[in-house]
Amino acid sequence: MNRTSRRFLPLLALPLVVAAAACGGGDDDDAAPTTTVAAAQTTPPKPTVPPATTPVSEAPTTTVAAQPMGIHSYDSVQPAVVQIVARGTFRDPEIGFADGSGLGSGFVISPDGLAVTNNHVVAGAATLEVYVGGELDDSYNATILGVSECNDLALIDINGPDDMPYLEWFDGDIRAGLDVYAAGYPLGDPEFTLTRGIVAKAEAAGDITGTSSIDHTVEHDAAIQPGNSGGPLVDAAGKVVAVNYAGGAQATTTAQFWAIASDLAQPVVERLRTGDFESLGINGWAVYDEAAGISGIWVAGVAPGSPASDVGLVPGDIVTSMNGLPMGMDGTFKDYCDVIRTSGEGAPIAVEVLRYDTSEVLKGEINGDEPLALAFSFAEEVGDEVGDDDDDAEAISYDYESVVDDTGSIQVSVPTAWTARDTAPLNAEDGTVQPYIAASTDLDGFINGYTAPGLVFAKLPATADLDAALAQYGFPGACTDGGITDYADPVFTGKYQVWQDCGGTTNDVVTLVAVPADASYLAVIQAQIATDADLAALQQAFNTFNAVS
Repeated sequence: MNRTSRRFLPLLALPLVVAAAACGGGDDDDAAPTTTVAAAQTTPPKPTVPPATTPVSEAPTTTVAAQPMGIHSYDSVQPAVVQIVARGTFRDPEIGFADGSGLGSGFVISPDGLAVTNNHVVAGAATLEVYVGGELDDSYNATILGVSECNDLALIDINGPDDMPYLEWFDGDIRAGLDVYAAGYPLGDPEFTLTRGIVAKAEAAGDITGTSSIDHTVEHDAAIQPGNSGGPLVDAAGKVVAVNYAGGAQATTTAQFWAIASDLAQPVVERLRTGDFESLGINGWAVYDEAAGISGIWVAGVAPGSPASDVGLVPGDIVTSMNGLPMGMDGTFKDYCDVIRTSGEGAPIAVEVLRYDTSEVLKGEINGDEPLALAFSFAEEVGDEVGDDDDDAEAISYDYESVVDDTGSIQVSVPTAWTARDTAPLNAEDGTVQPYIAASTDLDGFINGYTAPGLVFAKLPATADLDAALAQYGFPGACTDGGITDYADPVFTGKYQVWQDCGGTTNDVVTLVAVPADASYLAVIQAQIATDADLAALQQAFNTFNAVS
């Protein structure tokens, strides 16, 4: 290319590999993702109910309301098991925003209406509506007393009667072969469901899913499905052995499921009586996309007033690092929770965030004084070196629109005032075509001179020599070399160069070359800057340039 240039930032390919997902969804429309994680970030088939798992007859529908009562048999737990309807606006990487996020399960632990469920069922919800014991005619609102992301537990207070039937915790030794029963409301069905199984492993791995990180889990084969999350796994006496929260892969012919053991859940639930614990206010899960080189914690919802909300996190963000440590590289919550636990309650945590919709890279400090802001700003990096210092230039501002090239491969936001466009691909000598976009107020003045503002970017063949690539787009003799600087974000690594006072003007040119994590192509963008508004346009381009195929 002559004076043209190329660079782009690919849109995260959808769907992201959801490295782990919980079972707490809802109906078919509003259920949370049900993909699960196996070794090495693969996505196994969704759990199915195996032939060996047999439904258990429903408990009698009559309830005992004369006095507060504990439950003493697995077949009478229904009056203490609740269905939770969590309403709000949540963000799923596959379906986008969902209003009315879905349904989960829970269980009452005291006659005054305290109930346990999963964090991922309730965190970030605007309202909670609770149906007790399968009674469809009456529902109650509930208040969230405390949540714990790292333990995927929540304690809620049901605004109902003070004599509610309740379940007690199992206090014996959990062992392989123990008969257990999963109670709840799967798939958003309001009819109470009870399934039978046995404990397969008393202390399975604690980082099974991407929604928590605990010391160990209870692995069992009492079938659960989306909507069972937060419901109890009880023994024959109706004691809560564990809290169900995840479905998993096939083990031979039997699907396995996981629950949070009672010995781990009890102290956390007690702690939640006084507020959140090991939590930042995020409803999310680990995501991993090897092809795009992206991993982190997907933010599905944010609790108002939480540290996550205060720093500026929004649904659809991906937390890519905390205190400099990359997140989700193994498809789990482990690193995320290790940082929270190491930092301590209320301690500042530096975060780096990929804002999915705009491909912006943001940095900030949770529990600190630094709200999220652009992590890399060309305006800050080169603002003293480029642009017009004329005070009148400050008054110029642009509106923007997205432009897609003719091959449908790349896109970028450019000023609507830059109406001169070229979106035809470049024809290489080997016969291949290279996606290309140019935009300016005057393409000829931009391409062949130094007067008109504008930018171009293209997706070019891969190269391992970024210095050589950058040298192809230099202007020695016509401009003053302002130096080369390294560039990096969660998707790209590369270098950019500033050329100053080009062609006897005070205008400047900025060129960047970069490659994605797999180095499969070279992205190049080049912009000519005449005013501060043009510098803002360059920043907008770097925030929005994408590969769409």
